[in-house]
Amino acid sequence: MTRSQKEIDVLLDQMIEDAEDALDQAFAERLKDILNQISGMYEKYSRRGELTISDLNRFNRFQEEMKQIVEMTDSLYDQVEQMIAILMETTYLENYLRSAFIYEYAAQVEMGFTAPTAAIIQRAIINPIAELTLPAFMEIHRNEIVRNIRIEITQGLLAGEDYSKMAKRIENRVNFSRNKARRVARTEAGRVQSVSRLDAAEVAGKFTKIQKVWSATLDMHTRSTHRHLDGQKADSEGYFHSSGARARAPHLFGIPSQDINCRCSVLFTVGGIMPEVRRSRKDDGKTQVIPYQTYNEWFRGLKSA
Repeated sequence: MTRSQKEIDVLLDQMIEDAEDALDQAFAERLKDILNQISGMYEKYSRRGELTISDLNRFNRFQEEMKQIVEMTDSLYDQVEQMIAILMETTYLENYLRSAFIYEYAAQVEMGFTAPTAAIIQRAIINPIAELTLPAFMEIHRNEIVRNIRIEITQGLLAGEDYSKMAKRIENRVNFSRNKARRVARTEAGRVQSVSRLDAAEVAGKFTKIQKVWSATLDMHTRSTHRHLDGQKADSEGYFHSSGARARAPHLFGIPSQDINCRCSVLFTVGGIMPEVRRSRKDDGKTQVIPYQTYNEWFRGLKSA
């Protein structure tokens, strides 16, 4: 059963990668719009190819230009928030139903699973910490990029930079924000992945005895606080413990340093049977199938090789 769950994880990870590609495209298109706006500023207000802060401040020009950039950014983040929300909803539904199928198959018991309603999905995917909800994240990131673009334009003008240097400043800022959006998408999708599997397991647990196990990614990028959790079973209350904190599954500590960009997942076993094989990832990104072993066992093998 755990092998089937890992196959679901591969599917879900591909969904996240596809969403990240779509986010990249959205940011690239909006960056082009913003750079066109700034190029127009140089064409309209510069004198002999030079644009100064005093030139742009005349007749409230700077505020008018920034107003249009803010509108572009607002539109971008509305789109980004919608894209991530769709990813979360799809992740929940796909993982819940696919997990339900393998639980029933493994136990050979009809468990009465039904497709969750839109209301159930929405309640399940909302982060219980108000400051960490998707709208809250997007509002912070939206305000941050607008503030940073304003700073870069002002500093570029004060330095007497031409358009090409200004464009590079803005590109760096937008790309930085793009990477943060990708991180939010992966983190939130990972959290929903855990929630949906827990919800399905709660139903299955009424029909068969299952055990919750932490599964980390076997590569050198797994954070040290999660390496020791790999292969461990949850305690009697259903929690995993790391660095004085506890969580019902990966992504659910409610602590940024534990949850952001986490690539671990939760697996459920029937009868305590663990998989015979698992995948490890090499430095070049390629994976290989190896006999099942925990992260610590795998790491010791690397050191002794």
